[in-house]
Amino acid sequence: MEKIAIMVDSGADITPDLAKEKGIYYLPLYVNIGGDFLKDRIDISPDELYSYIKKEGDRAKTSLPAPGDIMELIEEIKNDGYDKLIMITIGSNFSGTFNLCDMIEANGIETYAFDSKNLTMAEGFLALYAKDLIDQGKSFKEVKEGLEKARENSRVFFTLESLKYIVEGGRVPKTFSKLSDALNVKPLITVNPEEGKFKLMKIVRGEKRIFKQFHKIAKEYLEDAKNYYIFIGDGDSNDMADKLEDTLKEFIDGASLFIKGQISPTLGANTGPGLFGFAFLKITN
Repeated sequence: MEKIAIMVDSGADITPDLAKEKGIYYLPLYVNIGGDFLKDRIDISPDELYSYIKKEGDRAKTSLPAPGDIMELIEEIKNDGYDKLIMITIGSNFSGTFNLCDMIEANGIETYAFDSKNLTMAEGFLALYAKDLIDQGKSFKEVKEGLEKARENSRVFFTLESLKYIVEGGRVPKTFSKLSDALNVKPLITVNPEEGKFKLMKIVRGEKRIFKQFHKIAKEYLEDAKNYYIFIGDGDSNDMADKLEDTLKEFIDGASLFIKGQISPTLGANTGPGLFGFAFLKITN
């Protein structure tokens, strides 16, 4: 009988504690502060990251795991008795982690790298879903096929206090840089698995309108959904996350899984303080 493990990188916003609880292996990305390479959520917390950004007024840099980190974790997985491994990564347009995992060859275990083409819990939910399929007794092939299908129904939507950090990160369309940080203007940004990139959906004026847009989006995608996971996340914007939770209460109540929390330092380094939004995964089979 196959024994299948799931590994996910920290861009998925599955915390080390949640990963341990769910039986998922956690691969931290790195945040570079002052020349120190810190493991995401292990050596640096979200609050520590935002304290640094506010104090220094600068964007922290990020980097993918070292090959040795991945091989060491694979050895641990092998020693735990697994003979198959699915590595679910942050979208390949945001990081080289997928390409690195895809190149890995390890003795004694069959590995498969899966590009989520997304980030935060739109990635993390895929890992949780894959683990659920394994617990149901699905085969390695069936889990891989299930992930390919599920990815089509993963989405993330968020807004930012400032576009400065995401523009400086260099992974957004040039149109983003033309937008000013005008008073009371909120960009509505999404990532969909078809493109796997940040996409500017709308420019919304006023706090009330951005919450209306979030509710409209949730209604469009989730009103008739029978089984879905939902996440509310923020980057140093807990009050807004609480308001968003109230706004989406009807959809949260109908979800089979709800998670709320701050996004990881790796993501926050590229978006800056003041982010809030939600992600979901619809289960269609």
